[in-house]
Amino acid sequence: MSNLLIQVASLIFNLVLLILGAYCVSEGGDMLGSKYDATILGGFIIAWLNTLPETIFFMMALGNQKPNFAVGAISGSVIVVCTIAVGCCVWIGGVMQGGPVNNKTVSSRSYARNAQHILLYEGVRQQALILGVSCIVPAMVLVFGFQYWLGLLGIGGYLCFMLYTIFNRNSDTSDEEHEAEDDDDEEEQPTWKGVAYLVAGGVIIYLFSLPFIDCVVNIGQALNIAPLALAFFFAPVASEAPEILESISLSRKGKTQNINIAFSNLVGGTVSKTTLLTGILCLYGSTLDFQWVAPSYTFSFLLVLACAGAVGAFGLQSRHHFSRGQMLIALFGICSVVQFIVAYWYGDQSGKEILNEILEN
Repeated sequence: MSNLLIQVASLIFNLVLLILGAYCVSEGGDMLGSKYDATILGGFIIAWLNTLPETIFFMMALGNQKPNFAVGAISGSVIVVCTIAVGCCVWIGGVMQGGPVNNKTVSSRSYARNAQHILLYEGVRQQALILGVSCIVPAMVLVFGFQYWLGLLGIGGYLCFMLYTIFNRNSDTSDEEHEAEDDDDEEEQPTWKGVAYLVAGGVIIYLFSLPFIDCVVNIGQALNIAPLALAFFFAPVASEAPEILESISLSRKGKTQNINIAFSNLVGGTVSKTTLLTGILCLYGSTLDFQWVAPSYTFSFLLVLACAGAVGAFGLQSRHHFSRGQMLIALFGICSVVQFIVAYWYGDQSGKEILNEILEN
């Protein structure tokens, strides 16, 4: 019992620091948002600051030849980001849109047009559509299993996503009135200050994400939670805590630029998992002859397709009501039930030693 209390205290301590890191990143994104393209700032820089912890966990799992936890890192993180994180971004951002901005109220015409909706820039919409297209890679993994050529396809797909985003940036001027109201009377912050906030937040997230995951796993084991549930649910949820916190922090201000940075961050990080990390998993799987574990892997990739596809559909139009965020969060509930049923039905206690080995290394 005393060890469990220590783990709970450590969990709270690391969570507080992750909240601090998320605040720093969101403040840095806010300061740099008016100067740099949302797709670059959110889709690459902030996205990789956030995905670093689960990427490390993913590579450690592959290095220890434990594909269960590598698959869990991909599927769990995609599910959490596309439902909870994006859902919070759309829900909170939509509710805050058209309300008081920077201690003043927007015009009645702007309020009627923007209230309870978020506006996605053209470049961010294109990123969402690319996410939908990237679902081809996990879909083909479902059909063909771990193949070397699928690994090359996944890695090549992410490189194409990077190049397309960098060289096809759009100047979004379709909502100039709203943007003017967002930025009016706002003191412009120096670039170095925004960069400093991003670096400080990234360092904090890097240092305290894995200890936070460790605490979640240890508490889960102490409560006799099935190992597959830890691999496919609790560890990924813990690893995505920074992204969820940053999504809330950026969206709560109700600024279109911040909402797009948050959305682009979440989409960019997810594309890296449906392409790059899935590709690396296939390369390892084909080289080391990883076996396909049914139905765990099958259900995991099916849920990835459902959640990533739901977010990819946001690219089909520019305005979205906050209720769509609520629908994504409801989707998380459905995915959780499926994951728990599969984990408890097919879980085995030997997974505890496997997970401990990964975390220790």
